Amino acid sequence: MKTENKKFLIGIAILGIIIAGSYGSLILYSGMGTPFSVVTSQSMQHDPERSELGIIDTGDLVIVKDKDKAVIQSYVKGTETGYSTFGDYGSVIIYQRDFKSNPVIHRAIVWLDWNPDTETWSSEELKNYKGEWFCTKNIGGSSVETKDPDDLGGILTFRNLTQSHKSPSLNLDNLTKISGYATMGDNPVSNLNFDQTSGIINHLIEIDDIKSVPTAEVPWIGVIKLLTNGNTANLKYVPNSLPSLIMTIVTLIGLISFADLSYQYYLSKKKNEGNGGA
Repeated sequence: MKTENKKFLIGIAILGIIIAGSYGSLILYSGMGTPFSVVTSQSMQHDPERSELGIIDTGDLVIVKDKDKAVIQSYVKGTETGYSTFGDYGSVIIYQRDFKSNPVIHRAIVWLDWNPDTETWSSEELKNYKGEWFCTKNIGGSSVETKDPDDLGGILTFRNLTQSHKSPSLNLDNLTKISGYATMGDNPVSNLNFDQTSGIINHLIEIDDIKSVPTAEVPWIGVIKLLTNGNTANLKYVPNSLPSLIMTIVTLIGLISFADLSYQYYLSKKKNEGNGGA
């Protein structure tokens, strides 16, 4: 076998080992058999018309972690602890609606507890929340605003919630009586209310509903899957993603080519020096 071919095969083998090792390490880190998820909707975008680094946009690929290995904090809790992910307080979670629908990737906003003994709602997280919130209850035939986190009921409303300053409401009386997270997408145009009141799901998200927790974003790479599957309708919300992906690929190819040319030049120079500079 020629020396050049042997070097090429060795290089391919080393690359394969690096890729396999990296993927194996990622599986161990995430605790998931498939540690990636491609984002197909625009519901988590902060800018509804373009892709941004550090934000979950259409066509991004996110690295996910098993819920038992990940930190899960709500937006409300995050405002107290300072914990934030993907451009806002709290955790983003991927939850399963049912076995026929695609999973949903949205932000956990607040954990609410259902208390069967008293048949009331409560939230420990709201006790230290500095943001504006209140419940509107019907008491004695009159509409009354209350702010008792140990006795929630009626319509729970927030003001200036999340980075896009939304004012969503949640009718607690219409919810299935289970404890869980109220969730919502980050998009400031298409996701103005909670998932539980916008027809996405009719109950709070229990821990068992959570499939995984996104921990990092790989921008634009998921566009390849969307193009391959013909699922390109939502790419109109990120017109800069495909050009950015192409530029990234071209840049990487250019860097690899430059490194190879530099190495070949170095070998040629060493060879000439060995031959006395002739």
